[in-house]
Amino acid sequence: MERLKTAGKYILNFLIILAIGALSLFLSVGSEGEAFLDALVTSDKRFILVMAGLMLCYYLIDALILFIICKDLKYRITYKQSFVTNMTGVLFSDLTPSSTGGQFAQVYVFHNQGVPAGIASGILAMCFVTYQIVIIVYATIAMLCNHNVIFANQQTTVIAVVGFIVNVVITGSFFLATKLKKVHTFLTVSCLKFLEKIHLVKDYDKTSKSVNKAFEEFRNVSSILFSRKALFAKVCLCHALKLTLLYSVPFFAALSLKVPLTASNYPNFLSLAAAISLFNTFMPIPGASGGSEASFMLLFGFLGQATASSAMLIWRMLTFYFGLLISILIVAFAKDTKGGIMKGIKEMEKAQDEELSSQAGPSVIKPEDIPSDGDSK
Repeated sequence: MERLKTAGKYILNFLIILAIGALSLFLSVGSEGEAFLDALVTSDKRFILVMAGLMLCYYLIDALILFIICKDLKYRITYKQSFVTNMTGVLFSDLTPSSTGGQFAQVYVFHNQGVPAGIASGILAMCFVTYQIVIIVYATIAMLCNHNVIFANQQTTVIAVVGFIVNVVITGSFFLATKLKKVHTFLTVSCLKFLEKIHLVKDYDKTSKSVNKAFEEFRNVSSILFSRKALFAKVCLCHALKLTLLYSVPFFAALSLKVPLTASNYPNFLSLAAAISLFNTFMPIPGASGGSEASFMLLFGFLGQATASSAMLIWRMLTFYFGLLISILIVAFAKDTKGGIMKGIKEMEKAQDEELSSQAGPSVIKPEDIPSDGDSK
């Protein structure tokens, strides 16, 4: 019964994604339905294949990041296993608000592959730390180099600035909380007490332990990463490459609709796509549905209503539903995800709840947990 309830939650989230996406598409098309359909029918299908290739490479590089970290930490995980773990995360991240469900699923798969849950959680934290650093640096460069495009009007300015501020504040809070005791106390005591008073936090003690765990894990993995400069550089480079592939999709979506673009337009499209990515990172809706479509239409509205709507549909199909389809197939048939992944996720969630409720508190990865160069797992 518990497994059916969990599966039902993910199915409901998927239906919500489809409903919000369909409504967003309907509103964006407006009275341009005929022109919208004509643009899709006459689109150059060769560029659809190019975009599918870009997204496949995106997922392959994402898996490579896990493989590189595991290899550096002396855990013998094959690249195929890393790909399975990554696509499992894609599936459950896409189906949960703010991508919160992916970690439990990935920790479960890592556990099946022989990586302890604490180490697995630390590996995923390393991915998060490096990703946040790269996405902020990438966006900063994009805004500086293409400020005339990013800040061309009020809508694009708001999306870029809000997305940038949210990411910088969240990432900066982690760094400051791990370095300054006053900031740590403010976030874990003052802020949580205030949220408890307005009924946004139900269990202060449990939430406080969870936040403290996140800060301690962030501090430890940052220490590990910064002490292993080669690992840090390789992972950041992979993140930058995969983001470039992801941000290239709107450009090729426009080309598929026969929009007369040249290579000089490519940086502008990259910059606008980076702004969308920043804005959607922490959106509390499964799959960032609704926000993704709306921000795309606002930023690429200069293409014209019908063309922008068609490009948005192609972009969303390739950057979201394409990966969702691949991940469903991987989770359904991969050896490492068999044996009841829904049950496994519930067990991981239960184990974390028990850790948070225990006197000792949750365990996190520590620098001394990392094998030396002569060791392997």
